[in-house]
Amino acid sequence: MTFGNVLAGIEYEPRPAAYAVIVDERGRVAAVRGVRGYFLPGGGSLPEETPADTIRREVLEELARAVRLRHKIGEAIQYFSAGAEHYRMHAVFYAADFTSEQRGEAEHELEWLDETELEGRFFHECHVWALRRLGGI
Repeated sequence: MTFGNVLAGIEYEPRPAAYAVIVDERGRVAAVRGVRGYFLPGGGSLPEETPADTIRREVLEELARAVRLRHKIGEAIQYFSAGAEHYRMHAVFYAADFTSEQRGEAEHELEWLDETELEGRFFHECHVWALRRLGGI
């Protein structure tokens, strides 16, 4: 699946990323709030890092929590711009569960979004796609 608008004459920088799709027992989705919308926990991969390693590292940094990955949901391409930079993000999504409460200082506050709050709230369209692909959302 591919999301976002590709603008003619723009060079897009490749950006590998991985995200956790975490749904609680009430059907709410774990999210972090950014300046331009919500994001699933996760983010950009470091060189030579696997998607699973990226998710574990990013969730620990963002939310100061550990996660257990259950299964891969899928992969998508998202074109987006951040300021003057343009990216072609190859995102990998995993269903996951938190395995700990917050331990220490987190970069973001964990927010739980009800399934009725998803449309138009996430910065990346591919995040909503991954939630729907998981099912029940």
